[in-house]
Amino acid sequence: MKSIYDTDCILNTGTIERLAACNWIDEGKNFLITGSTDSGKNYISNALCISALRLFHTVRYVKASTLIYDLEQAQVTGGYVNYTKKLAALDLLVIDDFELMELDIDKCRNLFEVIDSRDCHHSTTTMVISQIPISNWYELFQGNTYADACMDRIIHNAYRLEFNGRNMRNPSK
Repeated sequence: MKSIYDTDCILNTGTIERLAACNWIDEGKNFLITGSTDSGKNYISNALCISALRLFHTVRYVKASTLIYDLEQAQVTGGYVNYTKKLAALDLLVIDDFELMELDIDKCRNLFEVIDSRDCHHSTTTMVISQIPISNWYELFQGNTYADACMDRIIHNAYRLEFNGRNMRNPSK
């Protein structure tokens, strides 16, 4: 895993220009953004999504809890296969608030199937945004057997951007 820039909420112009070019999407590399509340994670992820859209990439931005719910509903209504195919075909799938979900075995399996189907395409990118460090993501899977498989597919061949700095909304914090 390559760290593009270890930041204190200050990204230099060169880094921003490199990220905005979206070569990481063209390369099919995942992108992981972590940091505390209000550190700028969503600001930079939204800017990168806008850059991707301007370059005609297909993008879907979804909260992790909404993604899990939508997958469950798709199973109930019989649209699961079509829904996962649509997710697999996106150039960029952004999963926000990765740390705010509890994953039982069914939710783990659903998440794994989405991530695996995207990984099989080799030219799709998944961006994951979380407040908790990547080293703690295994805890979300509650010791589930899907943990290693999901984590390997998400983290392998991914870029990381860590925000460890001040609160962007309230700089005095």
